[in-house]
Amino acid sequence: MPMIEGWEVSPDRKKVLEKMLSTDPIGEPLLVSKCQLQADRGTIIASDNGFSWRIKMTGNTALIKAGKSKWVRWYDVNQIINEKPNKGMIKIEMFKRKKGALVTKNGKPKVFRWRFILNRKKNEPKDHFKQRRQDFYRVMNEIFQRNKPDEIPAVSDSRM
Repeated sequence: MPMIEGWEVSPDRKKVLEKMLSTDPIGEPLLVSKCQLQADRGTIIASDNGFSWRIKMTGNTALIKAGKSKWVRWYDVNQIINEKPNKGMIKIEMFKRKKGALVTKNGKPKVFRWRFILNRKKNEPKDHFKQRRQDFYRVMNEIFQRNKPDEIPAVSDSRM
């Protein structure tokens, strides 16, 4: 499946995309965008296998975090929450894992959340960015719903 129109990689992120594709089992990317996870800026790539996020080295980034990437399979995602639609902010609720094994409490899997905020691409028109920001939840949720499994596997290769 080709990349979704309007969600192509920006020219300043091509090297990051190549590096992420070589380290994570992403497959064919559907969505590539600048994105913020909590307070760290980076790049998000979503595909039918899952999503990957890589931190960008900025002036206030700790050296221990620089260049690190996170990889999450769709079967480790519980739900995607549309927190602030006009701001391009979503929360992804995921199952907690320790060394690949599912962490449970009272027989139920533990969950935690990541907050993603969409950032503007380099030289992107403001109107296009506003439209992408409003569509961020819809696009991520469509990819997730299409690839969501019926049951949670006991072991995962996700790096959270």
